Amino acid sequence: MSLKTFLIACLFVASGGGRAWAEQDQKDRVKRTGAQARHTPLVELIERCLPAVASLQTVQKQDAAGVFTMGVGSASLIHEEGYMLTNNHVLFRMHEGQAFLPGQPPMLFRIIATMSSEDLALVKVDAGKSLPFLNFGRSHDLMLGEPVVVIGNPGGLVHSVSEGIVSGLNRSTAVAGTFLPGMVQTSAAVSGGNSGGPLINALGEQIGVITSKKLDGENINFAITADRVREVFPTLLSAELRYGFRLGLQVEMLKASVVVGDVSEGSPAEKAGVEPGDWIEAVDGREVGHGVDFHLALVGKASGELLELKIQRNGEHKNIEVELGELELLEPVAEEGMENGLQFEGFEGSWDALPDFDELDSVVDGVVKMPTEEAYSTEDRENYGIQFEGFVKIPEEGLYTFYTSSDDGSRLSIGDEVVVNNDGLHAVQRKSGLVRLPAGLHPVTISFFEQGGDEELVISWEGPGFSLQVVPEDAWFHMP
Repeated sequence: MSLKTFLIACLFVASGGGRAWAEQDQKDRVKRTGAQARHTPLVELIERCLPAVASLQTVQKQDAAGVFTMGVGSASLIHEEGYMLTNNHVLFRMHEGQAFLPGQPPMLFRIIATMSSEDLALVKVDAGKSLPFLNFGRSHDLMLGEPVVVIGNPGGLVHSVSEGIVSGLNRSTAVAGTFLPGMVQTSAAVSGGNSGGPLINALGEQIGVITSKKLDGENINFAITADRVREVFPTLLSAELRYGFRLGLQVEMLKASVVVGDVSEGSPAEKAGVEPGDWIEAVDGREVGHGVDFHLALVGKASGELLELKIQRNGEHKNIEVELGELELLEPVAEEGMENGLQFEGFEGSWDALPDFDELDSVVDGVVKMPTEEAYSTEDRENYGIQFEGFVKIPEEGLYTFYTSSDDGSRLSIGDEVVVNNDGLHAVQRKSGLVRLPAGLHPVTISFFEQGGDEELVISWEGPGFSLQVVPEDAWFHMP
């Protein structure tokens, strides 16, 4: 072979090899570009939020002895210490529950607080380390058509994702007999098991808690708004009642920071020098970004403990120590001379809300074993009211939740405190209230009215050592 032929052959091989390398490089670039194109902002959003969404599995205790069933639901992490937000109905009859978080082993969770009247619950996992959590957003400026994502556990299919839009505002629905107004509607697909999971906006903020769907429609689903959660969170947790201490300050729940709104006169907070308008930056060294954070920082506190608040006032930083006071409890009354049952009075009239029965003349009175709508009614079972008075016997000191389920309005007061306000014209709905009481008899007043249609009044409770049940006959007393 001549030198010329050899050089031509080498050039041919070299050029062929160069083309092969160039073609492979082009394929790699296309592959990389394709992956980048598929990694959309939506994919990035889901990757960022998924670690903060838990799939829940519960063991539910049934009425029959030894019979248990399984339930599924969802929850969102709202704090790095493992606090999660979900629906109250997800925890129905829960005996034990596990949370499944991406990249984490299954963890048992425990119930911190429930609020059936808002279908909300706070639960906690103890991971022993900081966990990723969702930023809790606002819902006051939601726009029809803005994109949203739902992450949850539909049908037990853990960490499933759907997308849609905000398709309606200020909707109303009912869950397990609880009327829920002011809901946000979404077209993102929802199935059984999504309940309690987050509705997430394009910024990765939680703007709602998925609660229910319209069974006779397609992709008509509802979530409790983030603003509603913020507003009721102090009542949901009720830290002072739950843990038996007194602080005496309220913070603005819809602010982007923790701003003191009110300080009770004579309270430990006032005595320590806390003032309305103070900006609380940290509690016991833990930074707090909004009102929910502040209330979570109060979990497990007790009277006599020192609470260190880092505040900002007029541009100056201060540290204030507050010694938590003891929560004052209602004093029980003596049982001597008491008999079972409640006294009642019946009234006639047409009202849109509960009247002041003390200002009206009754048409009948007597004693009944239990407070129900059957104590008195007009002939056509419309346009009447009943007021019950007497005492309720608390078996042991602790935290009690009272419920009224009524159609139309009802209210339950213990002493001078309204515990449950379920007033107004409405179909059967259940409302609840929390109160800490010592053992013994406590004055109780229950008011009820019916305008038209069906009628119902059921008084239930739950407390230390027992789950939700109708208050039994032997708990009601009166002085003859």
